[in-house]
Amino acid sequence: MKSYNKKEIILEAAQEVFFKKSFYEATMEDIAQLSGVKKSTIYYYYPSKIDLASELVEQYIKKLFEKIEEIIHQTTNIKQRIKTIVDFYIKLIEENSKIFITTQRIGYDFMQKEESKKKINELFEKLRVRQKEAGDLFGEVILSSGAKVSGDIFLFSLIAALGRAIVEEVSRERKPRKSELLAIRDIFIASVK
Repeated sequence: MKSYNKKEIILEAAQEVFFKKSFYEATMEDIAQLSGVKKSTIYYYYPSKIDLASELVEQYIKKLFEKIEEIIHQTTNIKQRIKTIVDFYIKLIEENSKIFITTQRIGYDFMQKEESKKKINELFEKLRVRQKEAGDLFGEVILSSGAKVSGDIFLFSLIAALGRAIVEEVSRERKPRKSELLAIRDIFIASVK
């Protein structure tokens, strides 16, 4: 088995375990049993559970922003960009809500203990850098009021609004409502010229 495949298998098992249990309840033994990969091999790739969870979150962030950057390159029409980004976000949640729920759970659990707060802050910084790069690509946005805002601020606001709506539903153990996410999309589309 190639090492890349082992890492992928470990990450898939970890996602499933972290989805079913909190980060602190989950054990490397749980992940080893589900993945079929020896615990010592898991520790070879990921020296700690924090490192393993961080890799999951980082991969999600990377995939999300790669797609957002691709969308930005596909059109210069701001309203179409907003529509396509939100539609992608909805599709991502519908196809694999476990990714988002697991990421949210890991982030919340990380903030509960000092040793993991540093790791989540590192991940947030990586998120911020990726978001800034995507915002720079997005370019300046002219609001319907005529005011101008940076693409970075606009994209940050859009993603924060979507994230907040999703977290509200997930925290109540409900599936995010598509109608609410579409309403956010429409608000942002109406806010630009």
